[in-house]
Amino acid sequence: MNNKPRVLIVEDDLAMVSLLTSMLEEEGFDTKDAIGEKALKLAEEYQPDVILLDIMMPAMDGLEWSNRAKANPFLRKVPIIALSAANFSTLKRTFQNLQADSFLSKPFDIDALLNLVYIFSQQAQATRLAESKAS
Repeated sequence: MNNKPRVLIVEDDLAMVSLLTSMLEEEGFDTKDAIGEKALKLAEEYQPDVILLDIMMPAMDGLEWSNRAKANPFLRKVPIIALSAANFSTLKRTFQNLQADSFLSKPFDIDALLNLVYIFSQQAQATRLAESKAS
C-alpha cells in the first residue's frame, strides 16, 4: 500500500490541476483530481488526507461540494482547503456557509499551500494510525 499522503484536487481549471499535481507530487504527495459528483465518489474510494477545493466551478460549486462531503460519514473528517480567485470579502456569505478548514486566495503563496497540506495530511495520518491501533 502506498504510504504517501493523499491529496484530492477538486478543480475545473486544467492548468491549475497540472500546477497543483506537479507541485504536490514533487513534494512526495500522491494526488488524484476530479470535479463534481465524480470527485465525491472518488473521494470515498481514494480516502484522501486533504482535499484542495476550488470554490467557483460549473455545475456543482465548492459550497455545495463541501457541504455534501461533510455530510458523508466517510469524508466528514477530511480537511478541506478552499481555493478561490475571488477574495474573502467578495464571497463573504459563501464562506460563512462553506465547510472548509482553511482558505487561500488565488494566486496563492506556494509555500503557504504546501505548509497547510503538510500539516493537515500529517494530522490525518496520525489520526488514522491512532484509530487503527485502538481497534
